[in-house]
Amino acid sequence: MGKIKVGIVGYGLSGATFHAPLLSVLGQFQIAKVVSSNKEKVQKDLKDVEVVSSLEEVLEDPSIDLAVITTPSGLHYEMAKQSLLAGKHVILEKPMVVEAWEAEELIKIAEEKNLLLSVYHNRRWDNDFLTVKKLMDDGVLGEINTYQVHYDRYRPVVRDRWREKPGPGSGMLYDLGSHLIDQALHLFGLPQFVWADVFSQKKMQKRMIISM
Repeated sequence: MGKIKVGIVGYGLSGATFHAPLLSVLGQFQIAKVVSSNKEKVQKDLKDVEVVSSLEEVLEDPSIDLAVITTPSGLHYEMAKQSLLAGKHVILEKPMVVEAWEAEELIKIAEEKNLLLSVYHNRRWDNDFLTVKKLMDDGVLGEINTYQVHYDRYRPVVRDRWREKPGPGSGMLYDLGSHLIDQALHLFGLPQFVWADVFSQKKMQKRMIISM
């Protein structure tokens, strides 16, 4: 069996940090194409990989087996649907999609076409989470009735990136929050009900300049 040829769609933080390095060292995969507007960045990391400007150039390549989609979250649904309909297996960066019905439709298409559709949750492999999981599996903690987990981060200056701006799939709930939800599901299974109190602590700061 030959190597699984991969097209990486998007080469921002996720594509460059979490996907390309792993795919490059795993012998069963070969990165064939990368969709990016920053050709120099891609070629600096992946010298022999072809850089293309559109998803269509990946989907029209019959040699590519798998599309790894790492674009902004609001684009996941349409790009994954196109890829599945083109006969490609798909791995989506988290969050999978923005709306539940989008996920249900993609799952249905993948099942009908007998294709792999998966979501990349790298934080299932964080040491703290693996420790908690092992302690639970070994029965060290006894019966669990409360599970409280959070990320703490101090960032007084908001970064200029799509995740920090209004739009579908932006914001910390979709970004880091999706990891916490995934970990809870991984540990305890599907809940009987969901309750949430969601608010933003982020406060935009403006600098006032006074000239005398």
